[in-house]
Amino acid sequence: MPYLITQIRVQITQIKTKEVQDAKMKPEFSLVIPFYNEEENAERVCLEIVNEFDSRELDYELIAVNNGCADRTPGILRRLSEKHSRIKVVDVEKNQGYGFGVIQGFQHARGGYVGYSTGDGQISASDVFGVFSRMKEQGLDYAQGKRVRKDTFLRRLNTKVFNFVFHACFPANVYDIGSNPKIMKRGIFERISPVSKDWFIDGEIILKSYLLKGRMDEFPVAFRKREKGRSHIKLSSVFEMLKNIARWKLRTLFTKVV
Repeated sequence: MPYLITQIRVQITQIKTKEVQDAKMKPEFSLVIPFYNEEENAERVCLEIVNEFDSRELDYELIAVNNGCADRTPGILRRLSEKHSRIKVVDVEKNQGYGFGVIQGFQHARGGYVGYSTGDGQISASDVFGVFSRMKEQGLDYAQGKRVRKDTFLRRLNTKVFNFVFHACFPANVYDIGSNPKIMKRGIFERISPVSKDWFIDGEIILKSYLLKGRMDEFPVAFRKREKGRSHIKLSSVFEMLKNIARWKLRTLFTKVV
């Protein structure tokens, strides 16, 4: 019997030691960046994040998602991950939408804070860090950027229509629904568990944070002009977003979504 008790104590100690080691290995911040045919932007975006976060001595992981790309993006991401240990690559065989790529990246996120941003270079790494830093300072559950630069007519139309209708249904205290970065504490992130495969992943995460009564805020970020590549936003995105708002509103009326 004394031998058995000793063995049990040893096993318990080993388990606790492993838990402590695993906790130490987990980064503070996991940032997911989905890339879809961004061969002209992928390297610049990743290196800007690595250089900025390293200079801030942030403990992080950058999860770069090859979201079903048909260009040279996958090879670029793989090469970067071989040179920089902070970069992890997730491959999506077939593109199923922006949100699907983000969700695939989320499945590999280990950080105490989890967020995502765009792969087109329109949000700077310094602004991503700024939102993260202010979020921590204020003890928020959810934080995001709020774009301060005027955009193309199509994007402005999308933004105005979407934001107006969305807030009529879900009066969350963040305005710019489609802005980035979006960052969540691990606890609320796990409860949100997003499922939207398209652009509405932005709205789903906000409405669920709102329904969970999370502490939310947004901070100004400079929305830079896209230098290379092309936007994947279409006029049909407006109607897609409106359809999703109506669908999620009905879901919240008749079912418990979180």
